[in-house]
Amino acid sequence: MPPAADNPRGFWESNVVMTLNDQLLAEQGLSWNDWRPGPGRRAGVADDRIRDALDSEFGGADLIVLKDPRMCRLFPEWRTALTGAGYDIRVISPIRAPGEVTASLQARNPLSREHGLRLWLRHVLEAEAATRGLARHLMTWSGFMADWRRQIAIMNTRLGLGLDPSLEGRDRAVDEFLTPDLHRQRTDATVPVMVRHVFETLGRIAAFGEHPDLHARLDDLRLEFDRSCDLFADTP
Repeated sequence: MPPAADNPRGFWESNVVMTLNDQLLAEQGLSWNDWRPGPGRRAGVADDRIRDALDSEFGGADLIVLKDPRMCRLFPEWRTALTGAGYDIRVISPIRAPGEVTASLQARNPLSREHGLRLWLRHVLEAEAATRGLARHLMTWSGFMADWRRQIAIMNTRLGLGLDPSLEGRDRAVDEFLTPDLHRQRTDATVPVMVRHVFETLGRIAAFGEHPDLHARLDDLRLEFDRSCDLFADTP
């Protein structure tokens, strides 16, 4: 995906994967900016198309990296297909403050703040639930921007990776790319209580690792959000 005015250094996402994910969402009656719970899908229904997309983008590569926000809502389908294709999945989930995400969406799309917060809730709650039990690393975006080397070290520990940023001067290249101006739409505006509780709970997992009590708290919040959605079926 090429750079754009709101992301001049590029999105680092695959057009092939994005197009497929848009199709998979549409088949559920959803789109990227829909915050409603989906109807769910049968396991394996998209396997062939996902494998075609993987072959198109990565061929027979042993190690691949997939990045697409739509994956938050479609991970069950991708997980089934990736596992069937023989991949050993590792999840890295950057959690950005909901107020910042909303401000970014408002700057790029004609979405209300409330719409953006509902989108944030839907994406992070579904992604957390769908990836639970896998080797994963949740990290706050601000923490990554402040000290990306520390986050790489934690990834190596939690995910069993052997990433060495100092190899061949790669750390210098990252420092040159990952400048503070990439952290845009900073805001400390208050957010609704449910949103704040979700962000704080995810932040605890990012800081301290997985814990059943934190998972249970997120399950309760996700159920509360789903029940609340029934009251706003007429909202865009």
